[in-house]
Amino acid sequence: MSLLRKKNGPAATARARARSARATARMKASQAAPLAKSAGAAVRQGADEVAARARPRVRRARAWAAPRVDRTGKAVQEKVAPQVSDMLAKAARRLDPAPEPRRRSRRARRITLFTAAASALAVLGLLRKRVRLPGINGAGTTAEEATSGASDQAGQPAADAAKVDVNGQVRTG
Repeated sequence: MSLLRKKNGPAATARARARSARATARMKASQAAPLAKSAGAAVRQGADEVAARARPRVRRARAWAAPRVDRTGKAVQEKVAPQVSDMLAKAARRLDPAPEPRRRSRRARRITLFTAAASALAVLGLLRKRVRLPGINGAGTTAEEATSGASDQAGQPAADAAKVDVNGQVRTG
């Protein structure tokens, strides 16, 4: 037979010790439960007494602190808050990036260029078609002769000369 199977071997001794420790622990636990309950009641009673003694002092402390906290709040609101607000506004302005320049699209550039070229051509066409006074570049009278009344057609009255506009166009009829 092996030593492990004997009733008086080391395993049997360990089992006996474990049973003994379990029994001792149960006995101590059963004794500790009433002690814990009484200790809890004592602590609760002590806390109630402390709270009863502290209640008037806490009330006085709150009455003392309330006006001071109120004054401090007003001072912060009137003096510190505007300064903080200004500081934050300045910081925000410094942080704000400058707006990017708007870039015109190629289409807008082309439209602008086309409009400028068309305007230039229109002005050039009007200048070429402008009616000139008779006598300039050849035939007829000059502007000076037309206004003074001395013309090739001596029979015309001087009132015809008054029909010449400032821009050089002659009105008939």
